[in-house]
Amino acid sequence: MIINRAFYREAAMTTLAIGLVLLVVMVLMSLSFLLGRAVRGDQSRTVVFILLGFQTLSKLDVLLPLAFYLGILLTLSRWYRDSEMTVLAACGVGLMHFMRPVMVLGLVFGALALAGAFYFTPFATRQIENIKLVISQRSEPAAIFPGVFLELPGTGRIVYVEKIEENGNLQGIFVSSLEEGRQGVLVAKSGYPYTDPKTGDKFIALQGGTLYEGEPGEAGYRILEYSVYSLRIVPKKIGEAPVPAAGLPTLKLLTQLADRNINAEFHWRLGKTIALFVLALYAVVLAYTDVRRGRMSNLFVAIVVYFIYSNLLGIGESMLQNGRMPAAVGLWWVHIGMALVALYFLRQRAHDRSLLSLPAGVGRR
Repeated sequence: MIINRAFYREAAMTTLAIGLVLLVVMVLMSLSFLLGRAVRGDQSRTVVFILLGFQTLSKLDVLLPLAFYLGILLTLSRWYRDSEMTVLAACGVGLMHFMRPVMVLGLVFGALALAGAFYFTPFATRQIENIKLVISQRSEPAAIFPGVFLELPGTGRIVYVEKIEENGNLQGIFVSSLEEGRQGVLVAKSGYPYTDPKTGDKFIALQGGTLYEGEPGEAGYRILEYSVYSLRIVPKKIGEAPVPAAGLPTLKLLTQLADRNINAEFHWRLGKTIALFVLALYAVVLAYTDVRRGRMSNLFVAIVVYFIYSNLLGIGESMLQNGRMPAAVGLWWVHIGMALVALYFLRQRAHDRSLLSLPAGVGRR
């Protein structure tokens, strides 16, 4: 049918455009946060874009339902504003006719959201945790940043470098360490990192500096000037990153549903796909508009509905984790409750009634 094809084309393009805008906004926010951590020295600059990629991948299952919701809403709203819905209604094509194409299109985006929730998001979460573990245990020269006091894990040393040149040479080096009750401070004008070809151990060669060594609180300090001092960077063993519930593979998740946190995570993943279809009902209901109304009035109401829905899901997940909600109930009470309200509104809209019309006799004397 020509009407359905036109709806599919416009709704799909609008959804993809909104999804792209939401994705760009999310990427920019994540990038600013990650760059801030890199500037503070909390993580290596070399992994910023790797983390950004995995964080973006982990949010696709959240962006898709919202993009589809707004895509359907804006498409039908435009048809109302341009009187296309009025013409279609005069030809016998009512609002309920669009439920089938909306749900068919929802199956496509729902499948993508399902794949994201049950595969891509857990995969990205595991990779992010592994990267964070590697960053927290790095003790190599690449972890040093200019202008930042950095503690090298596993070494007990605090390192400060004033400047790092493009070739990797270091300028203005300060190293402080506490070993066996003796405080040692190394100051050097310059230095460079290198790797021992025989052992593979990593060192920083400090050039033209001074060593101050002694016991804290005592006057007997030893001062030694040196031309070259090789500072060994002790590697730290990297263990396995703990996998949170959000990062568990789906098959492993299904074998541990007796655990409250695991059960809550399963319902949270499933809820992202179910929410896409429930929100599509609200999009059809709230799309109605006319010339007298502002262009953004129904969009504001739609956003309020989305936040109410998402907050109820968050509350439900917390109740599952705390054991205040039976595991069998899960988050179904939220989905079913929101769906029933949407179906009631849809019935009112299909019969050209006010969404919140009062029963006969209410308010009368």
